[in-house]
Amino acid sequence: MGAPDRAQALEKYRRAASGYDRRWARFSEPIRRRAIARLSLRPGDTVVDVACGTGLSFELLEEAVGPEGRLIGIDLSPDMLAVASDRAKARTWENVTLIEAPVEESRIPDGADAAAFVFTHDVMRTPAAVSNVIGSLKPGGKVVATGLKLGPPWALPLNTAVRAFSRVGVTTTEGLDQPWSHMAALVEDLHVKTMLFGYVYVASARALRGVPRAGRSTSAE
Repeated sequence: MGAPDRAQALEKYRRAASGYDRRWARFSEPIRRRAIARLSLRPGDTVVDVACGTGLSFELLEEAVGPEGRLIGIDLSPDMLAVASDRAKARTWENVTLIEAPVEESRIPDGADAAAFVFTHDVMRTPAAVSNVIGSLKPGGKVVATGLKLGPPWALPLNTAVRAFSRVGVTTTEGLDQPWSHMAALVEDLHVKTMLFGYVYVASARALRGVPRAGRSTSAE
């Protein structure tokens, strides 16, 4: 498959939003927890939840930054963000800002302490999106990315299954062998760990200084 398809993604998540948490929360929670722990967030930090979807990562992030911190969630899907907004209101998290826009067009406030790309393969394969997020961080800001990846080339049946499974939530499987490759050029101290027999990765790093940004859209609440 080629580049990520925005229109297709909007339609996928329009259909998936109402049942997304029910389908994915249990599978993804331990992976999210391990990835977010790599950020070593502290009370008062500002963290960007990239392609935040329904806000499945919000509770873990809120536990880490506390009410004195700030959580910025970005997603292009109004249907997913509606669920995320309801989640934040139900928990009375008043430090959550939601931005409805493609990540590459988002005006992310400067100087965030950290960013999390959690099961966001389409975003990870959009260089302008990755640079816009990392460019918004303070120098040395922490970055973590996690999601599915291919295993060794000889594991053809399992790799075929991973591609099929990943298509439920993405519009491209390009770069599934090393989903973090665009991020790698914009960070330092990159560490990549794998789990679930090598079919899930957690890549953590620190942002370089002077990464260019391209954000334009401003929709937020």
